[in-house]
Amino acid sequence: MEKVLIIANEFPPMGGAGVQRTTKFVKYLGDFDFEPVVVTKEHVADLSDWSLLEDIPDNVEIKRLKPYDTVNRKGILRLPMKFLGTRIMSPDSEYFWYLLNRDKVLDMVKEEGIKLVYSTSFPYSSHLLGLYLRRNLTDIKWVADFRDEWTNNPYHRDSIYKRIKFKGEKRMELQVTEGCDYFITNTPLMLENFVADNSSLLGRSTFIPNGYDEEDFQGLKNERDGGNKFVVTYTGSLYGRRNLDEFMDGLKLAIQKGEIERKDLEIRIVGNIYDSVIDAYAAKYDLEGQIKSYGYLPHKESIQMLFNSDIILLVIGKGKGSRNFYTGKIFEYIRSDRPVLAIVPEDGVAAQVIRETKTGTVVDPEDISGVAETLVEYYSQWKQGNIEHSPDWDNVRKYSRKSQTGKLAEIFLEQLQEKR
Repeated sequence: MEKVLIIANEFPPMGGAGVQRTTKFVKYLGDFDFEPVVVTKEHVADLSDWSLLEDIPDNVEIKRLKPYDTVNRKGILRLPMKFLGTRIMSPDSEYFWYLLNRDKVLDMVKEEGIKLVYSTSFPYSSHLLGLYLRRNLTDIKWVADFRDEWTNNPYHRDSIYKRIKFKGEKRMELQVTEGCDYFITNTPLMLENFVADNSSLLGRSTFIPNGYDEEDFQGLKNERDGGNKFVVTYTGSLYGRRNLDEFMDGLKLAIQKGEIERKDLEIRIVGNIYDSVIDAYAAKYDLEGQIKSYGYLPHKESIQMLFNSDIILLVIGKGKGSRNFYTGKIFEYIRSDRPVLAIVPEDGVAAQVIRETKTGTVVDPEDISGVAETLVEYYSQWKQGNIEHSPDWDNVRKYSRKSQTGKLAEIFLEQLQEKR
């Protein structure tokens, strides 16, 4: 087997959507004759999901480096250090993790004779580590994988602090895209944006979508549990543009028209979301008792919540750049055998996945009446005892995690076979 260094600052037992892609690559790379060696940080007081460690093969070597954490500190310096890490440091709060550990990683790569390096972001500091190795070791190959955009990220454009740092981070971004041997994003529109900024990526770049792991669905019960309630479930985070406003506005409109009865509703929110956010929605839309918050759940329990639903809710947000990406959970949504109400840009990649797999209904975030009409349609079918849902399973299966890992392994093999 050929060793490949996986630079993944976010890695189990850290929880959240950001670790899923790398975790599944590490899980399946051995099936394609690659031996992953993972470089990550020591686990600190971040979101935890210890169940994800079950996905990591026992023989995988994991190097956990000192975190130099600025975000999760305790004591009197907690708030100023968090402000430094999330607002001031560039490109992100993990810069010191990269800077103060990079020579240790360089020595490790030399000692183990590793010829292939893969880095994944967020955080972007992981790519700075990949760039450092590539500049100091001319005989290695480096593949950079972006789970989200960097300077073109719409959530970054909404931040005044990011706008202040834009020019400096743009230079860093170009150093990464020019310095890597191969470049990957997880959506085609993201890739188009990177290529527009750096045309040298043409011919040495592609996109590999996120996906779902069939094994995560084994042992779960494919059955609704809402009884006499119409259950709508949302899993994931809520921040910035990604919020429930359009869904709630559409639901409010349907209730006001008398087309949905409030007493029939149960809205389930699963994720690391402040109770105050959920309480504010309940108060604003007069849904006290109809909204239930479950907090962050282990990964398989979160998937079970999808099976327990009548329909599931996907939101991306609106505004410039929102069409370019889908959240990682969209693929578990399409596998969950439940209709997806996708309130996403109608010309974006998330909409494309839903339509291609025939797993739900796409409504643009600007179309509140369309949200209301779609909710009424699903609610009416639920009242009649049969919600229509006929996925294109052949297209769904294209997004399996093992299939995506196979594509990554092909890229690795091609890089190793190329002569510098």
